[in-house]
Amino acid sequence: MKKSQRSSYFFIRTSNLEPLAVAAAALLTNFAYFALTRPDYLFPDSLTYLAPARNLLKGLGFVSEPGVAETLRTPGYPLLLAAFGTRIVPVIVAQHLLSAAIAVAVYVIASRRLGRFVGLCAALLLAADTPTIHYANRILSETLFTGVLLGVFALVVARCRLPVAGILTGALVLIRPVAIAYFLVVAVYLLIRRVRARDVVVYVLLALALPFGWALRNVARTGVFTVSSIGGTNLLLFRAAGTLAILDGGADFDADLRDEGAGLLEDANDDIQRTLRVGDAEELPHAVRARHYARAALRVITEHPLAFAELTLRGLLVNLFDSRWEAMSVVSPLHPSTVRIALDGLTAAIFVFALIGAIALRRDDLGILAILTVAYFLLISAGGESESRFRVPVMPQIAILAAAGVTRLSGSRSALPAAG
Repeated sequence: MKKSQRSSYFFIRTSNLEPLAVAAAALLTNFAYFALTRPDYLFPDSLTYLAPARNLLKGLGFVSEPGVAETLRTPGYPLLLAAFGTRIVPVIVAQHLLSAAIAVAVYVIASRRLGRFVGLCAALLLAADTPTIHYANRILSETLFTGVLLGVFALVVARCRLPVAGILTGALVLIRPVAIAYFLVVAVYLLIRRVRARDVVVYVLLALALPFGWALRNVARTGVFTVSSIGGTNLLLFRAAGTLAILDGGADFDADLRDEGAGLLEDANDDIQRTLRVGDAEELPHAVRARHYARAALRVITEHPLAFAELTLRGLLVNLFDSRWEAMSVVSPLHPSTVRIALDGLTAAIFVFALIGAIALRRDDLGILAILTVAYFLLISAGGESESRFRVPVMPQIAILAAAGVTRLSGSRSALPAAG
């Protein structure tokens, strides 16, 4: 065999082994955590997903309780739970498998556009990401949402099957309403990259179809045109209450947040009862209450714009740097302080590398959409409720940018596309 043939053969063999290595690493980290941690799969939000899923299985429809339309949650994740018969452990196993598949997908996407080293580095960073692994071990929508978002990301970067990307963008909203305006991010990106206006319009219309249809369902059931009523509640209990907690300036932000939220909620319910002349605001559909909660929250926010800006900055920093080290300390033989230092340091290092990678890829198709996607999801979830959980959906993009940053610092410039 000639030397050139041997080199080509070696490249093919190693490139075929790399996704298998990524899959093995991701399966190891996910299922090691699954096996070693406590079998505590529920989060405070978990029951709000399980209740409508169980009612669906009973034939009652998408309701929070018999006769009460569910508007707090959208149907995407409850449908997955219902598909598994709301059996907890099978859902968790499926989420860990999906988490491993996402790592492999990151390798494929990044290696094809940015080189094998970037792909391998990005995939391994994702496979070892503590929040990604931890929240795959909970009955929460993050893992499913991350997978669908990565699918949209890959299709849009490749500029292929944009109608499919549009439908999946709409499905994102029905998994987590935080994606409500992501179609605008994608549309701007497509226009920047000079995609035909007709194709962009088709994408936007398809992205709006599912959320619009669900909002029509909600207006028919509650009289309120909304995709999800959770926005009004979050605006009051986390954004408005968080703004007041910033003004309080206390040493315990979380305690101040709870106190301010309780006070705002009580005042808002009293206002609803006076305005609508009802005995108990809690008896009204959640969508109706949430509309009033949003109005009350906006009054607080507009009165204190600087405090709200400070809250947003605080939330953004939490979203970026919360390492969720407590989750890993449960399964690690190391002292919790050591685990915290290591994971906090790793999280900070990944941010620095991602920033370098973002600069390196600022004119590349993949880089531009990655930057826009990370910025959108981290900013829209930056508030009093911020935590590492809200970084999970964009960890694939952050990992790709970080891997590009590592490559740029290593001096392997040829592995990255030329600017322009």
